[in-house]
Amino acid sequence: MAVPSTRPALSPKWKRFVRDYGVNLAYWYQPKGLAVTVESVEARLRILKEFENKGAWRDVQSDYIRRLQAENVSEAEDEWDGGGAPLARMLKQVMTVLGLAWVDPNEQVQITDAGNLFLNASDKAAVLARQALRYPFSNPAVSSREHRAVRLHPVPFLIRLMQAVDGSVSGIEYRLFAAKARLIDDLDRVAEQIDAFRELSLEAQAEVARQCDAFGIGGPRRGSIYNTIRLNQSYAYRMWALSDLIEVDANQTLRLHRIRGADRAYMEEYAVNGTYIDFANQKEFLAWMGNPEATPTKQAALDVYVGRNDLEAAAAVKKSLGATTAQLRNFRRMMIDERTLEDNIEKNFEEFGKRLGLNLKLIGRQFSTLVGPIDLLGQDLKTGKYVVIELKRDRAADRVFGQLSRYMGWVRKNLAGGEEVLGVIVAARIDDKLRAACDSQDPSKIKLVEFESKMSIRSV
Repeated sequence: MAVPSTRPALSPKWKRFVRDYGVNLAYWYQPKGLAVTVESVEARLRILKEFENKGAWRDVQSDYIRRLQAENVSEAEDEWDGGGAPLARMLKQVMTVLGLAWVDPNEQVQITDAGNLFLNASDKAAVLARQALRYPFSNPAVSSREHRAVRLHPVPFLIRLMQAVDGSVSGIEYRLFAAKARLIDDLDRVAEQIDAFRELSLEAQAEVARQCDAFGIGGPRRGSIYNTIRLNQSYAYRMWALSDLIEVDANQTLRLHRIRGADRAYMEEYAVNGTYIDFANQKEFLAWMGNPEATPTKQAALDVYVGRNDLEAAAAVKKSLGATTAQLRNFRRMMIDERTLEDNIEKNFEEFGKRLGLNLKLIGRQFSTLVGPIDLLGQDLKTGKYVVIELKRDRAADRVFGQLSRYMGWVRKNLAGGEEVLGVIVAARIDDKLRAACDSQDPSKIKLVEFESKMSIRSV
């Protein structure tokens, strides 16, 4: 005789939830690896800095591991396995995800501004907390396919979620609801789901979780998306707790700390102007994450998209900032004109250099760096000096000048061996603000150039 089931029956609403949960594989995947603490990151990053610009990571990795062993930091082996030693893979994930360093097998090791700030800070925990607060899902530093469907900042999302549901999210609520959110716009829906879930009996809550866990997705050791999130949960929790705004208690419940000072101001700004930035590649992501002053605002997104000549993405942000139809039309025309200008300068680079009194050769266009893509990078054959050329691209004077300075600093450190680097700003009109920003610098190092159609230019 069959024994009657004691499991509670789920309502049609929760049956639909289980089905939708099981077929939607997107979730908040956090890379596994080094337990992220101030001590563990500092020990490895400080030794890694010894190898900055000392050769490709693939070539210096063995020496780095020996230094870790000598300092009793790690007992890792230095053999490569399938294209990268476990240590190399771990470092690439942790250091890149946190925006502290670039670790690529075929490229030079580089420490970012955020990484240097962390190493030199008296309060290192505060630097990592800020990095965790800014960290976005998804990003090019993480290759998980399911991860790419998520487009939000998890720590601000969790903070606002906990503010909406009485200050905490249990482990089961995290697995069922929070870790499945895709957009910041999902916040109200997720909060409502948690409220409705809390109205269920404990037996019904357990049944919802059991059925989600029973919804198999295939693959070794995975079983279900619920189990996949459960296996990843401890790694994710360490990242969220790193922000120092979220606490994990003994029952794996997330609890909200009191938010004050700079964090409060950050969250207020995020609520009004925050947005997800769609980075094109790891270096673009690290240029933003490695800049400790960068914040995920609409203006920052606009600067990223304009910088890489992404007309459609830039126009969408411009529209969200309140641009009228006429302003959008002018903005599109400006971007197309400046793209054409960049094409013309590239095709006539030697002539462009002559009009500046330089004998230029082109090193690269949209030259990839850890502080962003340089529009045009050249070198003066007379002096050997590198020349960084930036188009204004509708950016405010302080932003274009600040970005040019960052590019020049990066080139000076990583390409020019500390020697002087020249800068050129090209714009349809050099306004007083841009002129004033450059007046404080040595005029022999930065040239301001106005352009007209057909490559007519003049220095100002």
